[in-house]
Amino acid sequence: MGDHWREWTDQALRHTPAGWTELVDELTALQDTVATSGPPPQTVETVTGLLARARELLGAHATTYDRQVFGRLLHLPGRGQSLTPPLHVISWSGTELVAETVFGAFHSGSNQVVHGGSVALFLDEALGRVADLGERVRSRTASLRVDYRNPTPIGRPLGVRVTVGETSGRKRNLHAVLTDGPTLCAEAHGLFVELRPGQR
Repeated sequence: MGDHWREWTDQALRHTPAGWTELVDELTALQDTVATSGPPPQTVETVTGLLARARELLGAHATTYDRQVFGRLLHLPGRGQSLTPPLHVISWSGTELVAETVFGAFHSGSNQVVHGGSVALFLDEALGRVADLGERVRSRTASLRVDYRNPTPIGRPLGVRVTVGETSGRKRNLHAVLTDGPTLCAEAHGLFVELRPGQR
């Protein structure tokens, strides 16, 4: 993790309430449960009321951007958010990251495989983590090309490997592969561009 990301995480930690990761874990599990449920109308009505109440409780504590926690806890596999699957790092260096992930039902498309957009979202997440490792200045995705090789399964550990390729000036080229054992599910080529001073 670069100094800029460490500073970002440290700032978020100062505002992280006790139990935040448990709340996000429950939200993630809820998303998967909603995706796989077929409840009767009375259950739908009850759950809708509970969700509305939860939204009211959290909404009473809305905060400014610089005090938000969601997605900023970079020391955690899921960054303290429920949008993308967690990235469980196995090993990393300045030029390569090896990790695992599991897609839940929330990210499904059809026929019990992961939606292509969810695959792209996750690969962009993995590429972005590596693009800014070490002492590199923060960057943003400039382009992302994803090639889908085989269906990506839901509910079991998948491997991901990200490598840093050519860098030139502010430009960083990276490559990622997502695998199910020996099967290549998808690969991605990403171009990341270093932020200029003052950019966010």
